[in-house]
Amino acid sequence: MTDKPSKLSKKPLDYPEQTHGSRVAARGRKQANAMTEEEREENFKQAMAAIYGGAVPQKTGT
Repeated sequence: MTDKPSKLSKKPLDYPEQTHGSRVAARGRKQANAMTEEEREENFKQAMAAIYGGAVPQKTGT
């Protein structure tokens, strides 16, 4: 057998209730939930252009 400590003997981690990242994520979710379908579509197109490069195509008279 090996002399490894058991997983049960490890101390539980002490995480804070809130962090800066969790507050930023909550604010982002709140803003995203308030968007209209058109705003979501436009933000999605901008994100895809930023990720994959290229310009965002402009809408023409539809």
